[in-house]
Amino acid sequence: MIDKLRLLLLIPVMVFSFTNTHFAEDQSSLAKFLIRNFDPLEVPTVGSNDPDYVIVEFFDYRCGYCGKQAYDYAKLLESHKNVQIIYLEFPIFGGISETASKLAMNVWQQKPDSYFQIHNEFMKLGPKMKRNNLIQLLNRNGFDGESMFIEAESSEKNRVIETNIKIAKNLGLRGTPASVVNDTIFPGYIQLSKLEQIVSQ
Repeated sequence: MIDKLRLLLLIPVMVFSFTNTHFAEDQSSLAKFLIRNFDPLEVPTVGSNDPDYVIVEFFDYRCGYCGKQAYDYAKLLESHKNVQIIYLEFPIFGGISETASKLAMNVWQQKPDSYFQIHNEFMKLGPKMKRNNLIQLLNRNGFDGESMFIEAESSEKNRVIETNIKIAKNLGLRGTPASVVNDTIFPGYIQLSKLEQIVSQ
């Protein structure tokens, strides 16, 4: 377990250039501390608005274990109403992973209520993800997949995603999935049975 004080001692500089309205001043856990400089509308968030457990997940859509984690988190949210998950896109594989992350963030900005479904469907594509898969999936969900893909592929780096990468590096994370549950960092996949134990304490 790494608490805020220890994190600050280990990582003297965690500076993020945000000037918008920030998340609530509550920084009572490491998870809340990590997202303190984000505007509440900037990062995809699902689950409880008054959670006992806040999970910050770093993931890449082409990561096989991230797909398993996404399935388990969806199951966790179904059965535990005291959990909030904040998704931080962390496209470590580059290429189409980065494009998929930009697409997902675009979905969040356009139609937040669709993000969770799109996120989980992207995860099902996993390592086999291709351009046409993404476009068709977006089209099926009421988006203009072709234009969104072209824009995502040609656009500048996404500021939120770049900040996510900085946060992950400051935490020493090198792979995906990785999660912070309240004050505890979990590098790697967390089985549903273990998650259920954690959020039932």
